[in-house]
Amino acid sequence: MSSPMISQNSFTLHPDTKIAHVELQVANLANMRAFYCDLMGFQLIEEKDGRARLSPTGKAPTLITLTERKDARPQPADVTGLYHTAFRFPNREKLANELLRIVAAGWPLQGASDHRVSEAIYFADPEGNGIEIYRDRPREDWPRLQETVQMGNGPLDLQKLLEEADQPAAHAGKLDPATDIGHMHLQVSDLGTTDAFYHELLGLDIVMSMPTALFMSAGGYHHHVGANIWHSRGAPRRTDDLLGLHSYAYIIPDEAGWLALHDRLLHSGQPLTSVERDRRLGVTIGDQDGIRVELLAPASGAIRNRLADQVAV
Repeated sequence: MSSPMISQNSFTLHPDTKIAHVELQVANLANMRAFYCDLMGFQLIEEKDGRARLSPTGKAPTLITLTERKDARPQPADVTGLYHTAFRFPNREKLANELLRIVAAGWPLQGASDHRVSEAIYFADPEGNGIEIYRDRPREDWPRLQETVQMGNGPLDLQKLLEEADQPAAHAGKLDPATDIGHMHLQVSDLGTTDAFYHELLGLDIVMSMPTALFMSAGGYHHHVGANIWHSRGAPRRTDDLLGLHSYAYIIPDEAGWLALHDRLLHSGQPLTSVERDRRLGVTIGDQDGIRVELLAPASGAIRNRLADQVAV
């Protein structure tokens, strides 16, 4: 990666904003559930009406929803949508456990990198949705240049990583409860319109900019969302009949921050739809490429009233 920069908007998201959830539209629910549960170690919260909700613990909040749509079309490589979902593990041993389980099952890997701020392994699920599993290095160890985080792409010694695995824990087949979604990486049609939506409107800071990719975050994280045009430059707006990414969500931890963001969204004039998920309230908005983005906060009376007023308007 090159050409790093930090850009601060006049409005910024709460620094503790994180990725809360991803929903995938799938062709074969049973096969996909088996992959995420039996191989990756997620646990089923509930399966009902063609939809499976999964988390590391088998309890809410949901981290992944798999929604079956048998008439959906496979996502071509050159359209907008998901590049990968990045599942973050709390430490190197937990990442090694997950890698060992995947390697022992003979599941093919697509790559591995030392990004200087993190260590990451890449593969895909049975329907071709990209997956990254990674662990962060301590934030104080992230390389910086004039306070700018310096990410990179170096080799990762997988054999050395596997040596750190706790084999009984790995073969037990369960994720660490602290596993979450560290970031989403999207394929987009244009970086300028991506900047306008995620940075100018939502208030994410630009952490690193490249000619063909953009990385943004809240609170100084290396990135909560990455966007690239490597295969999707100039692609048309995403349609609902594609397999792959249906939506993904941010959780904004405080009421005031969510209300301030909601004011911006109302003034933007873009269509908003109310959403409730696992006792979290919020809105869904389409990004510049038609990807559904949920903006959630812990449920409160003020937020519920605001959403009721939004519907009334």
